[in-house]
Amino acid sequence: MFHYEIVFMIYPDKGSLVDDIIKYYSNIINSNGKIDRLENWGLRYLSYNIKNYCKAYYILMNISINKNFIDSIIKDLKVNNNILRFMVLRKKNIEKNPSIMILKKK
Repeated sequence: MFHYEIVFMIYPDKGSLVDDIIKYYSNIINSNGKIDRLENWGLRYLSYNIKNYCKAYYILMNISINKNFIDSIIKDLKVNNNILRFMVLRKKNIEKNPSIMILKKK
């Protein structure tokens, strides 16, 4: 099993679908691996406009999954019309502690 960090941004006008999108990807990941950390950072300003949007919903997932399954998740993220942008990073260790974004909110 490999450890990955996925951050994806959902279009700001898709706010009602955020929970459904999280459940959709959670189900895919849980059927093939494990979610170590899941954080919904909410609606945040972008550093620069992307496709004429200045805000997006940010979701962070740290997962443990096999290599062949992460490829299918990346393909799904690419074709999902609700996802503005995404980034997938391979990590050396499991991340379970709250991220700095969550700690800043507290």
